[in-house]
Amino acid sequence: MIAAATGLPVWFVERELSAAETNNAVASPNDRLRTVAYSFFEHNPDPSMIPAFLTALDKEQGEFVRPELVRALAAQGTDPRVRQALLREVVRGEDFFRSAVIEALGDYKAAYAIDALAGVTKLDGPLLDDSVLALGKIGDQRAFETLAALQRTAAPTLRPIVAASLCLVGAQCAEQEKYLIDLLKSAAKNGEPQESVRADVTGLTALALAGRSSAAEALFDVGTHAPDPVRAPIALGVATIALRNPTFAFALFEKSASKEVITLLGEGFDMLEEDFEKEQFFALARKTYWNAPEGSPTRALMQTLIGELDF
Repeated sequence: MIAAATGLPVWFVERELSAAETNNAVASPNDRLRTVAYSFFEHNPDPSMIPAFLTALDKEQGEFVRPELVRALAAQGTDPRVRQALLREVVRGEDFFRSAVIEALGDYKAAYAIDALAGVTKLDGPLLDDSVLALGKIGDQRAFETLAALQRTAAPTLRPIVAASLCLVGAQCAEQEKYLIDLLKSAAKNGEPQESVRADVTGLTALALAGRSSAAEALFDVGTHAPDPVRAPIALGVATIALRNPTFAFALFEKSASKEVITLLGEGFDMLEEDFEKEQFFALARKTYWNAPEGSPTRALMQTLIGELDF
């Protein structure tokens, strides 16, 4: 239930909302309220809201609001109107907002955007790594030639993203993952440029979210002993895994998490602003606690999460 941590209306967690409530939320002058409203509709798509979202896309400039609006649209990528609008946004506007579009297209496996994303990879600039990773997340082998070409020419700071993306499209995945894990261990031991560390963690996080538990376990193992500043991006990666797929994260934590891993998760949560996703995570943890048999490992884990993360 949303209320305690965010102070936001309880009705955001309910599936049935009135037309007045939904329209008031997305039209609110309060940036925070609009952000959570769009987050709700990302997780609870409502085709009737598409026209309002498309209208908002032409004028919304809130730094934290627009990315959530984009994700709410990307969640309904089967609609031709949405596809046309998001493809347009890939190539126009500020890089920060374009980055959010590219990320959403990858997360929602928007195969219709492969050509547009491949075009971005041909341009030097801050969107190169975003577009490469999005192609990997989509998981379509049509992206293989683009990624393979980049592997031969990529700067060192881009290579981890290319490796992860090649894995995600099915190219030598075990070898690519080992490269990323070895790079992370080396960074923790010997130090690496922060840009390279962040790229490596981003790649491993993407692999974990694709279901590769070994990538998540590497983040746990290295992160709990890593010194700053290597520790911070790993904590952020662990928190991202937990928020994007809490059920998967719970299974990982039950299998291999120590108190140190939960502490790492908490540090990552402190760096993230995703109010709605945090509340969803906390609500699921509480529900899982009460549904688990007394004395079970699952209940013990949920008790640890509730206590250590203070929710």
